[in-house]
Amino acid sequence: MLRGKRAVVTGGGSGFGQALVVWLAREGVDVEFCARRPEDIQTTCGIVSAEGGKARGYVCDLTHEASIEEFAGLITNSDAPVDILILNAAQWLSGELEDQPASECIATISSGLTGSILLTQALLPCLRRSSSADIISIISACGIPGFTDSIAHPAFFASKHGLSGFTQTLSHQLAKENIRVTGLYPPDFEMTDLNELPNGTVKMGEALLNGRSIWEAVRFVLIQPRSCHVSTLYFQGPTRENVVRRNG
Repeated sequence: MLRGKRAVVTGGGSGFGQALVVWLAREGVDVEFCARRPEDIQTTCGIVSAEGGKARGYVCDLTHEASIEEFAGLITNSDAPVDILILNAAQWLSGELEDQPASECIATISSGLTGSILLTQALLPCLRRSSSADIISIISACGIPGFTDSIAHPAFFASKHGLSGFTQTLSHQLAKENIRVTGLYPPDFEMTDLNELPNGTVKMGEALLNGRSIWEAVRFVLIQPRSCHVSTLYFQGPTRENVVRRNG
């Protein structure tokens, strides 16, 4: 159902972003993604190419406006519409307020929030050219009001709360244009082998959520008929610290 669509993924050079690129390509999607390091781009493209998929990567630092403009220009240079935009990139930051310098706080908010806003703004004309566009924000449980069970830095919480507000507002504004916007709020999760399915025998709370489960939720959203707009998806699961204590 996704074959032939064109997707853009941020933070596709490693981790969950890389997995998203691979899993989308396996669905027959033509994927374009950004990452900060050329070597990560080569690795992701190599995985996809070896499986016969299509993926192109571009260097982009979402903390710099000029870099965002350059990346967006490469995407919009084509007349082809963008059918899927997944806002995945974010800089992780942990600790208490005084534990991190101003530069790290700024980079965390810029990469996870400001960069996502500016890139979405730049790609909106391409999304409007699609007859079935989707924007998906990988937000985090740290963007849920009242959630505090994380070692994340306050700047990371601020970034995720900001992305949540942006996503919710955009979802309301673009629905009238048949552009679906969905926010996902996963807790701590782990990445395993790209071909490995989650262990179906593990009970809730015994282990971290598997990244494959988040992908399956993303895929579920994307394959729904246009009359179905899933605006928000919450997940329940333990933190890394809770799992360590439980298994310790």
